[in-house]
Amino acid sequence: MNNQIAIYGMAILCLFFVPPSAAGASLVTQNWLERRWEVRYVLLVDEASTLRSGVVQSRKFNSQQRARGKHKDYLSARALFVPNATFAVPNAREIGVVLLTFDSKGQVTNQKGSLGKLTAKITKLYELDLVGTQTDQPEAYHFAYWAQGIPGDVTFSPAVCSSEDNRRYVAGWDVENYIGNFGCREWTAQLYDRDQPYIDVTSYASRGAYIGALTGWSRFEDPPKPVIGRQGKTWLCLHECPAGEKPGVIPDIRAWTTKHGFPMPTRPPKQPLYPNADYMDDLNEFWQQ
Repeated sequence: MNNQIAIYGMAILCLFFVPPSAAGASLVTQNWLERRWEVRYVLLVDEASTLRSGVVQSRKFNSQQRARGKHKDYLSARALFVPNATFAVPNAREIGVVLLTFDSKGQVTNQKGSLGKLTAKITKLYELDLVGTQTDQPEAYHFAYWAQGIPGDVTFSPAVCSSEDNRRYVAGWDVENYIGNFGCREWTAQLYDRDQPYIDVTSYASRGAYIGALTGWSRFEDPPKPVIGRQGKTWLCLHECPAGEKPGVIPDIRAWTTKHGFPMPTRPPKQPLYPNADYMDDLNEFWQQ
């Protein structure tokens, strides 16, 4: 049964590695917006085994795209995303992270090889692509999208979001879903909140606390914030840990928060915290103007 669930999960996961508009791909998506690049980093977090499997599945997808002559329209950047770091957790699944850092022109600055030669662009469809701009016929590797949020609310937008987030906030979302209940809106709300000293990416379900599949980010104007999360009974600091601490297990979360003058993490009243249903009036008011 566990093997069947894993296979089914990977089949579904592969769909999310496909760019959302790939079914009707067009060269128009390579017409990039001329705008200031403001993203300092993008952080992809998931179970380490899922990230590794995603590389394999995305490479297959890219091969199929090239065979069909679609490689100038859409390729999946996940094929390039080998985890930068992994975190072993007692009695829980290993967590992996992929980190992309950028300069003010969108150039990837922390990766070697092919990734280090790519530059991030926003398309007119608000997709985020990595492109080898030095080539005559650049290939666009899709990795996220620039979410404009919900009209009338700026709590959690604009944001860097993933295909998983398209499902996370709609009616009928299953809070027991393995990809987790913490998404780009929850991340961005904490990023924008200057009184929030860290970003807590913990998902909650009946099976307990865990770190699901998520995409996080920060702007050049944002001060560094530690990224923490609970996997099973273990707290982790995943990125930008305070006072020069290395990412890894936080042995005692209460001692850690006390040491740095932070409040203790608390479980939110619900998750996802910002579903579409809570903002329907804003949407209606917008379209009735």
